[in-house]
Amino acid sequence: MEKRIIGENAGIVWRTLESKGSLSYEQLQAETELDMAAMFAAIGWLAREDKISFNKENGITSVCLYQERYY
Repeated sequence: MEKRIIGENAGIVWRTLESKGSLSYEQLQAETELDMAAMFAAIGWLAREDKISFNKENGITSVCLYQERYY
């Protein structure tokens, strides 16, 4: 998979999370219609750029946009 494609898919994932909020992997895949490999490559791209965070609750991992807070 080309880096350009991964970057484009990262944009799709980011925009989806921006509009829908926190989503499980399954929900994110359904919303973006990316195959699993493309979705996880995009998630990796965004994680490396510190743009998303992961939450695990009741055994389900969800992904959301990272919002840095200063208190």
